[in-house]
Amino acid sequence: MTSNLPLSTGWNDASTEWTEVLRGGDRVLIRPIHRDDVDMERRFIEGLSNDARRFRFLESMNSPSEALLRQLTAINPATDIAYVAVIDQGARNHEVGVARFSAQADGKDCEFAVVVSDGWQNKGLGTHLMWHLVQAARRRGITQMYSSDARDNELMRRFAAHLRLDHMSNPQDMTQVIYSLNLADSSRQLEA
Repeated sequence: MTSNLPLSTGWNDASTEWTEVLRGGDRVLIRPIHRDDVDMERRFIEGLSNDARRFRFLESMNSPSEALLRQLTAINPATDIAYVAVIDQGARNHEVGVARFSAQADGKDCEFAVVVSDGWQNKGLGTHLMWHLVQAARRRGITQMYSSDARDNELMRRFAAHLRLDHMSNPQDMTQVIYSLNLADSSRQLEA
């Protein structure tokens, strides 16, 4: 993938955006999520299929609470990153994907999540979003990324295989799988 990502030490994750071309030629803008994206984030979550919402939040819901929306859009820049993929639909942007991580207290590990709306899957968007997350994690000195997902999430299983993520059963919950990526392993370069 060609990207205009600078690798300077003064990099500011919160002020960056990229345009990516997906398989099939669609263009999306990937940018940090903002506090004023609450309505867009609500529409995105409500527009996901029931399975996609269950896989993302590991519970069933029709609409996110106000508290959850604030949590998803008010990012703590010291520990969190969240990127949204948006397309222009006239008067407003339409979110088609989101990727985020939250660093643990040690600053070396982070939990990540990537969600792509049903109609935008299998176009490479999830890979682009994950690539940007990995680059942000590396800039912050994070060495391990992980995600806990439902065992029956076939889409995540295929995504993890495509990215060559390690996986294991969650020893505390056998209905979940933990996927991980060791960023310190230089042989495990992620390509978008």
